[in-house]
Amino acid sequence: MSRRLGQQAEQRAVTFLQQQGLTLVACNVHSRFGELDIVMRDGAYWVCVEVKARASHHHGHPAEFVTAAKLTKMTKTFVRFLIDQGHNPNHTPQRFDVVTFNNDHLQWFKNIAG
Repeated sequence: MSRRLGQQAEQRAVTFLQQQGLTLVACNVHSRFGELDIVMRDGAYWVCVEVKARASHHHGHPAEFVTAAKLTKMTKTFVRFLIDQGHNPNHTPQRFDVVTFNNDHLQWFKNIAG
């Protein structure tokens, strides 16, 4: 995904999720473990959102690119983020969501690690 396409997809995802009632906390969070596209709040839940965009289905659905290895990196980065925010990750309600764009069609997958 090109950097521009990725930034546009992330902004569209933020707008969509805000319309669903979530609150933006941070974008493009970096740690030594990796990067989080978006961090939001959904009530008591801290939500890590991965955004994937593809121009076509030729190389598979965008959600297929959220692999177990990617999820492990996201988890480590999210734990570090929560600690940096002063939260104990073991006692903080959290979930991992994916927002995909395929040919401009948005899909929201909630709680992919649950």
